[in-house]
Amino acid sequence: MIIFDIFNQFPTEFPLLKTILCAVIGYILGIVWYHPKINSDYHNHAEYNPKASIYVVAAFLWVVTSCVYSFIVSFLTPPMMPALLGLSTFLWVGFVLPPVLLNGLFKSRPLMIMATDSSYYLAAFYLFAVIHDVL
Repeated sequence: MIIFDIFNQFPTEFPLLKTILCAVIGYILGIVWYHPKINSDYHNHAEYNPKASIYVVAAFLWVVTSCVYSFIVSFLTPPMMPALLGLSTFLWVGFVLPPVLLNGLFKSRPLMIMATDSSYYLAAFYLFAVIHDVL
């Protein structure tokens, strides 16, 4: 099947350590970013009552996100900081910002909530860039 041909281009040495570190950093950033004592503006407008299962799903989704990021970075030669920051920005503008804004607009959420949600991913992607450049 043609869609799976992209995996033939997969790097022989996948950056497993960088990928795991990115997933952990993204997960921890989310816990800090949405903590009620830190982000009171968000919690004044949104109901915050996470269940334990949400944290498990969040960890899994950050693993998926970091794997995709590492896969895309493998096509950058060499993966230097300007290229990584550009990639992070393009991923955010193209794939995070539009769905967050559309979801917020359809649910009549305040602009501050949408900005908080989307900027969280931008911060995570920039941290991914730093991890991939430094390690």
